[in-house]
Amino acid sequence: MSPGLQVALHAALAVFAGALGGFIALHHPLWPLPLTVTFLAWSTAVCLRPAIWPLVLPALLPVAGLAPWTGWIVVEEFDLLALGAALGCHARLVLRRSPPAGRAVAGVVPWRQSRPRRARWFALARIGLGLLAASWLLALVRGLMAASAGAGPDSVPPGWFAGYEDPLNSLRTAKSLLLMLLLLPSLRSLLDGAPELLARRLAAGVATGLALASLAILVERAGYPGLLDFSTAYRSTALFWEMHVGGAALDAFLAMAVPFAVHAVLRAPGPLAWLLAAALALIAAYAGLTSFSRGVYLSVGFSLTVLAGLLCSTATGASQPAQAAVVRPSERWRVWGGRVLVGVLICELVAVLALGDFMGRRLSASARDLGGRLQHWSEGLSLLRSPAEVLFGRGLGRFPANYSQAVPGRELPGRLRVIDLPGQAQGSYLRLFGPRHSEHLRGAFDLLQRVPSLAEGTYTVVIELRSARLARLRVELCQRHLLYAVPCGRSGVLVHQGGEQWQQVSLRLTASKQTGGWWRQAGPGFISLQFAGPADFIDIGKVSVLAVDGRELLRNAAFSDGLRHWFFAGHDYFVPWHIDNLFLELLIDQGAIGLLLLLGLLVLAFANLLRGPGRAQTLAPYLLASLLAAVVVGMVSSLLDMPRTAFLFFLLLCFALFLDEEPAADPPRTPVCPPEKAIADLSQSKITA
Repeated sequence: MSPGLQVALHAALAVFAGALGGFIALHHPLWPLPLTVTFLAWSTAVCLRPAIWPLVLPALLPVAGLAPWTGWIVVEEFDLLALGAALGCHARLVLRRSPPAGRAVAGVVPWRQSRPRRARWFALARIGLGLLAASWLLALVRGLMAASAGAGPDSVPPGWFAGYEDPLNSLRTAKSLLLMLLLLPSLRSLLDGAPELLARRLAAGVATGLALASLAILVERAGYPGLLDFSTAYRSTALFWEMHVGGAALDAFLAMAVPFAVHAVLRAPGPLAWLLAAALALIAAYAGLTSFSRGVYLSVGFSLTVLAGLLCSTATGASQPAQAAVVRPSERWRVWGGRVLVGVLICELVAVLALGDFMGRRLSASARDLGGRLQHWSEGLSLLRSPAEVLFGRGLGRFPANYSQAVPGRELPGRLRVIDLPGQAQGSYLRLFGPRHSEHLRGAFDLLQRVPSLAEGTYTVVIELRSARLARLRVELCQRHLLYAVPCGRSGVLVHQGGEQWQQVSLRLTASKQTGGWWRQAGPGFISLQFAGPADFIDIGKVSVLAVDGRELLRNAAFSDGLRHWFFAGHDYFVPWHIDNLFLELLIDQGAIGLLLLLGLLVLAFANLLRGPGRAQTLAPYLLASLLAAVVVGMVSSLLDMPRTAFLFFLLLCFALFLDEEPAADPPRTPVCPPEKAIADLSQSKITA
């Protein structure tokens, strides 16, 4: 591609990222103007210093999602971070596309400066990613077309508050790889210029993200089950709101991030940095152990075993000499500190397993759960009914809709639809659907909205209802992080006898004084509406929650702005939303072609880290362990339908594919001057002599 076309392409991508990011920011349900200004400032910072985005994006990934407050599912705040980085990177590549020959300009190097002997290796990576991108786009188109063709009278038109069975779920699933591809030119350019520096920044970013996620788990557990309660059936979610319908967003993130905590400990330059890294390792271990996820235990254990083997072979000289031993004999504090840290980590493990029985109950149920999971996988594979679907899949993001409609007894437990009636007295209202055929699923779907911390006293709930038949609606007002509520008595049932007229019903809920930690007393809660049938649906016109002092706690109470500020969650039943296997997920969405392409890229990434140009980098074994952890946890969990976790997976994969050894220093150059200047200098020297 000619330089002019490259500049035009980067300019077009910059305009696309800027326009899309600005459009999303301006429509944010909470802070449209501040986020727009922040988006532009972040883009400018990346344009000036493009090497900061591999640090910032992984660091903020666990906290850049506010769906329980906004109601957004298809897009989220992390998308703004990624699009802002893409805008800044492509703007930088446009402005500095022609640096002096053989030299990098502020960390940006043209792609063509890769050394010729590496070109063949990285050409395979480029071809593989290109084919995967083509497969991804084809699956996206197939998903959108299938959703449009299968749209029924109860389907929701495309909008900001679409659900998992709606057409825009295909875009939600596709965006992780597409955002990574937008950033790929910058990543390759930065890796060409200073791979060791960029590797350190990536490691620091992932470690920071792990610290934020682990701290969120500490706060969550302190407020709800208690830091030392290992018997209550409570599984942490941190700030990964995607787990409101189950899934393994937190599991996959922890599995991929833990090797970078090891990197922080072993590569700490001094005692203070080592203490911070050791603290990170301790809270990360607590977070992983209290996830009570068998997938996390298996993947982290396997990846750390592989990492230990790689580091031992490096330290004994069996690997590249560029990777020096991680422990210097002269630093005795590091040796003794490491022994103490290992001892404390073992104590953590023993405490979680011995002081509570929740993990024991989960392990004892493994055989039964495996049988259910095998049945689930078999039902998912039954969706592929033609050779074309086996080759190309059913389309991105279509699993929840296809599975719930095709497999008997596996329907979604609830759905939402806002009906807008302009010009009429009612204006707009929400239609809350329950399961049509499975009575045992009634009440397994919650309509939610965040409310401030609940004080002691009596709350008044007033709801306008309408239903053609008898309908029951359970109302709860409780302190709640996401899936699990603090035990409380603030709940009641509203009964509508049926009829075409709207009926206003009220309920008084008494809140007792909360006991426990400060987070339980000061943390936010949810109002929860659970439709318990027996009608097929119930219409909700307006919801009002009055606090003890008479304040209205809800926003968008009449659904005039759609589902803004409203959220939903499932509980005790998550089967229709995930296939719970990375490889079956790829096969069902993209077919055998997409599955084989991703497997090929993983093999190529492993080969680069073990035998290719990337093996000389100190980060190589940690990257390898992280990707192996993702593969292992992916055997029992879905990864790619969780956009933030999927983005981290693709970032690590691309980093592993293009990681190179440090470029050699430029050879010294002999100054060359024009002949006229040489003759003049020679004459001057003779005259002086």
